[in-house]
Amino acid sequence: MDRNEYYVHYGWSKSPFIKSTSLDIPIIGRVDEYRQVCESVGGWDRIIVVTAPIGYGKTTFMNQIMMKKPIGVDYVVSFDAYEPEENVARRIISTLPFWKRLSARNMDRTSVGDFLQKNLGKKRLLILFDEAHEYDDGLFKWLRILNDRADNVFMMFFGLSSLVDRITAESAFRDRKSRTITLKPLTTEQLVEIVKNRIAWVKGKGTAPFTEAGIKRLAESANSVPRLLLENGQTVLEGCAKREIFEITDRVVEELLGTHTYEEKIEPEVEDFESELSPGITVEKAVPSGDFTDELSPTQLEIVKLLMERESMSITELSDVLGKDIRSIGSLIRKLRGLNPEEVKRKPGVPYPLVIRCSKEKRAGRIQYVYGLSDNARRLLAK
Repeated sequence: MDRNEYYVHYGWSKSPFIKSTSLDIPIIGRVDEYRQVCESVGGWDRIIVVTAPIGYGKTTFMNQIMMKKPIGVDYVVSFDAYEPEENVARRIISTLPFWKRLSARNMDRTSVGDFLQKNLGKKRLLILFDEAHEYDDGLFKWLRILNDRADNVFMMFFGLSSLVDRITAESAFRDRKSRTITLKPLTTEQLVEIVKNRIAWVKGKGTAPFTEAGIKRLAESANSVPRLLLENGQTVLEGCAKREIFEITDRVVEELLGTHTYEEKIEPEVEDFESELSPGITVEKAVPSGDFTDELSPTQLEIVKLLMERESMSITELSDVLGKDIRSIGSLIRKLRGLNPEEVKRKPGVPYPLVIRCSKEKRAGRIQYVYGLSDNARRLLAK
């Protein structure tokens, strides 16, 4: 049976696991983070930074704010990606009522701040910027001027945790950032609710074909990451359609997701101070008992705490911040990745890998590997 036939069988208009951030998709509201936004606006924190790892729902949270304006906010305008200053200025002005836009016809971007200061009156304008870690420096500098000239303009920047460093490094914003909000990992119960809401959204009846245990196991497989929930859900549906399985239990979910739910392949390290492992070696994740951080060395714990605060760091950056020898940091990163078999055996309560290699990036003027916490480690540490 192909996928479309499977969807039709349950009366679905489409897959409930499609990746989309359109405003009509049901979401689970973030109560605590939304309250922080309302408090920030009420306390006149005019530059707010919202950070979270990839796939944690930053855009969804931005949509929540668009659909339900924070208390005290009169106008909201959002930007899904980087746009040049001229486009941003034009979109901001278009948010105001038409009679307030009449005097803006011949205005250039340099006078937007003065225009808003004059025309907003006591009204408050909130501007939302998604994926802000990818923005051009020129836009940040222009926004700083806008912030200085219009008292009732509030700005929220959404991005990876590296965005905090980016804004701090930008002299235009260093002394103006008022609040940083970090999105919490979603609970298993919240992820279960997302699945149920999405099935109802595509016109499904009840939770079919999932059993309650099946939905829970699917939610657990996502390790608190909404994007991974959608990917795993689609994998399960496609497998069930192909095999014509019409009851998705927890056992079916485990079988179709395969062993990658429980173990992670370790690629050989290529840094010149680290030895390579044999290809294909795998390390099973241990089930943590108690507080696994008690089993980490003081420096290992410092590394984990730094990576909890930031999206990713290179070994050179970790060495500089911690004041430790680069070879020592490289060796500790290797252990935190679960690449030292003796370390793994000696510490069965540590859910390896705690750290994963993310990508190659240009850091400190040269291309380096950068590392971050695994989703599982981030979820456990956030509890």
